Amino acid sequence: MARKIEVWLYGKAVGSLTEEKEGYTFGYYSGYSGPAVSLSMRVRPEPYFSEELHPFFKGLAPEGWLRKRYAEIQKIDDRDLFGLLMQNGNDLLGAVVFKEMSP
Repeated sequence: MARKIEVWLYGKAVGSLTEEKEGYTFGYYSGYSGPAVSLSMRVRPEPYFSEELHPFFKGLAPEGWLRKRYAEIQKIDDRDLFGLLMQNGNDLLGAVVFKEMSP
């Protein structure tokens, strides 16, 4: 089953990130014309697809000992970056926040 999180930037919902068997899709919401979440992911109508989690989103996940500790406490595989982002998306550095959505 797909997992989905809503991506917020500066307190505004800007798009969604979905994990499926085939890979990951990030798309900006229709009509969104504000700043991009990343310089490498400009605002456009077509969604971004990648077999692996896009490096921008990977970079927001905890690393090293903190990743292992979060995974242990939250009972998540430490390789499940999407799961870690879902669980910790309200406590990220910078202007991006993730909120869990129903698929």
